[in-house]
Amino acid sequence: MQLVQIVAPAQEPISLSDAKDFLRVLDNDSDVLISSLIVAVREHVENVTNRQLESATYELYADDFVSKLPKNPISSIEKIEYMGSEGNYILLDASTYYLYERNGIGYISYSEIPNILNHKKAVKITFTAGYETVPEAIKQYMKVKISTLFENREQFVIGVSISEFGNKFIDNLLVPYKVRTV
Repeated sequence: MQLVQIVAPAQEPISLSDAKDFLRVLDNDSDVLISSLIVAVREHVENVTNRQLESATYELYADDFVSKLPKNPISSIEKIEYMGSEGNYILLDASTYYLYERNGIGYISYSEIPNILNHKKAVKITFTAGYETVPEAIKQYMKVKISTLFENREQFVIGVSISEFGNKFIDNLLVPYKVRTV
């Protein structure tokens, strides 16, 4: 399977002004650094939890019709296409599948599955994932991580990873949001 982000999030879960308020930074001298830390911590949280925080659109390519989607929570499925015998993508009728959620993971159920070409990108699923409202625990985690990285920026610059900063309590804020892979 291959997952490609085709529309990036339009905003971050933590605004620059919220981060600066939390850090108690009044001037604009560190805006570029703080903004980059917001992005880095969001990406870290998304990787750790297997969740998409802010709305983004993806294309998932697979060699068969998949039922479990890799990014959650799922907002919508825009379309599902499959390769016919000619090698061209054909739109799957939306009445032949539906999206449902189980234990915080989005699944697709198909009522009928057409024959597809034997190809590693035989099926293309275009979907949108992301929270309507990012949970407060995740935002608080992000603020603490941003603060820790900001206060220890010299160490961060020399190659220490984001996950090495923090403590068990703050790291455990993400546990309820982690999508476990089977």
